[in-house]
Amino acid sequence: MSLSVYRIDTGVIGRIYGVFRKTDLPSLAGAIGFNNSTKKIGLSIIDLMHFDNHYVINTEEELRRFENPLGNSWSKSASQYYIRHPKKIRERLLIESDKFHEYIYREQISDIVAFLRANLSIKHLTISSATESDFSVFANLPIEELKIEGKAEVKLSTKKELVIDCPEGLKISEKRKEYVWINDYQELLTVVDGFSNGDFRHTIEISNSFGMTLKEASSIGVDGSWLNNRKFEIKFSC
Repeated sequence: MSLSVYRIDTGVIGRIYGVFRKTDLPSLAGAIGFNNSTKKIGLSIIDLMHFDNHYVINTEEELRRFENPLGNSWSKSASQYYIRHPKKIRERLLIESDKFHEYIYREQISDIVAFLRANLSIKHLTISSATESDFSVFANLPIEELKIEGKAEVKLSTKKELVIDCPEGLKISEKRKEYVWINDYQELLTVVDGFSNGDFRHTIEISNSFGMTLKEASSIGVDGSWLNNRKFEIKFSC
């Protein structure tokens, strides 16, 4: 899989770029200057010559096809890159390149927790990261904002471990209408299907490089360490 990478340039340089490479745009469904020109020209040449998955959004109409899930204003800075969400169901989302991997990991872990809660009466759930991962870098991790009933407790017990405790067993929650990532974890799905009670432990390894090289990461402002595979151990009891 190759990620689609974008810059926003609605000026002359951006329009010229569009002549050489048409912008890859999401569907219309649900869609709502010449400053620093030397830098823009240089970046445009690099994007065109070295990366066939780099695009420039060069009109306000094109920009309205996208959404920023972080709620930030769009930046037209010459060096600000955005990465498009890799899943088709969220193809309209453009995420700042330096926040992309953090956002995706948050989304994946949130999917796993939501799926388990929708299918099992959880008494205890722990998701632990391997040594190369630190949950504290995933700011605003959804699990920390999880609303649960009764005497259940949700906490980040260490920088590397997220825990849900509920000795009485959590009430099975409403199933999501759609999951973004859960089908990527088929082994977990197989175990959960038909699981009634007992203990379970499973390790998943996630690669979120999506084919990005260190050269490209450096070019668009992504910390190269995000390209390493990361392991998470999931333990739960019902």
